[in-house]
Amino acid sequence: MQWVEHTDWVITQTYRTQKLLLDLQSGSRGYLLTGEEEFLEPYQEARPVINAAFKELNHLVSDNPSQVKRVNQLQLQYQQWQQLISQAIERKNRGETEPSSDFKVRDQKMNAMRSQIAAFIATEEQLRNRRSQVVRRTTTQVSATSVILALGIGAILAYFIRRQLLKVSQSYESALRTSIEQTENAQRSAQRLADLHKIDRAILAAESNFTIVRDALGRLCQLVNCQRAFLVLFNFETGTAGLIADSSDPALKAFENTTFPIEDFAPIEVLQQRQIRSIQDIAKLEQRSPILEQLLTAGLHSCLTIPIQVEKTVIGELTLAATQAEAFNLEAQQIVSEVAAQLAIAIQQSQLREQLQNYAEQLEQRVQERTMQLQEANQELEAFSYSVSHDLRAPLRTMQGFAQVLQEEYSDQLDVVGQEYIRYITEDAVQMDTLILDLLAYSHLSRTEIQIQPVDLNFVVNEALKQLGRQIQERQAEVRVEPSLGQVMAHRSTLIQVVTNLLSNAIKFVSSGTLPSVHIYTQEYVQEGQNWIRLWVTDNGIGIAPEHQERIFRVFERLHGIETYPGTGIGLAIVRKGLERMGGFSGVESQLGTGTRFWIALPKAVLNHNATA
Repeated sequence: MQWVEHTDWVITQTYRTQKLLLDLQSGSRGYLLTGEEEFLEPYQEARPVINAAFKELNHLVSDNPSQVKRVNQLQLQYQQWQQLISQAIERKNRGETEPSSDFKVRDQKMNAMRSQIAAFIATEEQLRNRRSQVVRRTTTQVSATSVILALGIGAILAYFIRRQLLKVSQSYESALRTSIEQTENAQRSAQRLADLHKIDRAILAAESNFTIVRDALGRLCQLVNCQRAFLVLFNFETGTAGLIADSSDPALKAFENTTFPIEDFAPIEVLQQRQIRSIQDIAKLEQRSPILEQLLTAGLHSCLTIPIQVEKTVIGELTLAATQAEAFNLEAQQIVSEVAAQLAIAIQQSQLREQLQNYAEQLEQRVQERTMQLQEANQELEAFSYSVSHDLRAPLRTMQGFAQVLQEEYSDQLDVVGQEYIRYITEDAVQMDTLILDLLAYSHLSRTEIQIQPVDLNFVVNEALKQLGRQIQERQAEVRVEPSLGQVMAHRSTLIQVVTNLLSNAIKFVSSGTLPSVHIYTQEYVQEGQNWIRLWVTDNGIGIAPEHQERIFRVFERLHGIETYPGTGIGLAIVRKGLERMGGFSGVESQLGTGTRFWIALPKAVLNHNATA
């Protein structure tokens, strides 16, 4: 009997520990939802004693190594959950939003603890059943012995023995009834947790508002033992309310498409007080809403109303009704309050998803409008490019041609100043034509569709050197190219234009009297799991100050006068734009008077045996 009593005490302590975990979870959940300190009270009351409960439970099962291991695992899982919930409460205190991923992790931790407790209780109940069977056998044996003793010793002694056995039996039956009651309480607590977790999973699965509420109402009726359950949502701006009922309740479900005045349920100032209302007898109310009339007609007499609130704002009410009067005790109110807190989360998430969907639709509409505007702008840009290409360049060619005729056929009739003017006209016409061509190239990079494919960098560099052959020869430049530069993913003609501009700058921007020296090589590196190739173009030029190194990649940004270093100021802008279109990067490393190292980076090409550059 002592071992049976010990096992009962172990199970009782386990239920107490499970109740503390329930208080911790429900209290923290209510506070994270509403931000009100009063919801945090169960959490604050349970937290200081939960470790003592684990310690006591560990002491009680010290004779059972497997149960000790379960207690240790349970305590470790609780510590992990407590760390997560403490962080969540701190974020709530700072006014930060709760990440849905943390909510899911905490839910998994609590599920693991529930599984440990269920396994722990099942083991103890099996142990108690075995020990109870031993008690029954022993009682039977002693009872038989008492009969023999009665025959041998006397009826008086047998009487006292049987009386003592009766007391033992009664004690055992009393302990058994207590254990049954504790088991039933534990089962209700477990069912409460299971229902709350079902709502949690429905929220994480982004189920519809109506589905979550209806399923919760059906389970709530079984848990609290009531006959009706429904939820009312308020719209204080319009002064109206709507109803969501259990799908198995056709009478109330008929009201779902009906809009009610909020005052049918309670005065607005009463609703905004966020108080629990318990009506012991609906028939005694002088003013009843149509729904309460329906409940009374159906033979229901008492109802319990719990406010649904988000961030201290009432958004609705959860109402339960039962046939008997005074049907809802404090435990029922606590259960319904926990479910109401979870439903508030579900409703809020549903409203946020609806807002997000509306925002997405508005954004999609704006994108379509913007796309149409961009298409129109591209068409206008195409027309402008055509005009620049044909209409503007034609007068320049005419100016250049007539200036050349004047210089060749009438130079003997012009003095030195006149000839100098003609030379200025010719050079400016050539400069303007070059500028127009560079602008068209830059515009073409922004608009044209490019196809990315493997490109051999040695081929690209050789093509760029061919295009700059005359400039290299005139400046007597030395260009060194390392072998096997590698292959990258790029658009070949765009990459040739990029490398040509970099080489042109390397040859052009050198000090007077200095022969250009250019070195071209590559380096491979890995970034975010992808292989890249960086092509370097280094020179012995005048260098670039660090504060100007970002400016030079903008359109029309020049650091020197055109009379010193000719150009349009668009070459490096074409380099930057071309690399962006190909998914690459560009940059520069330089100091004044120490030369410059330009680089471009592109993904390394992964070729099969049949691939070509």
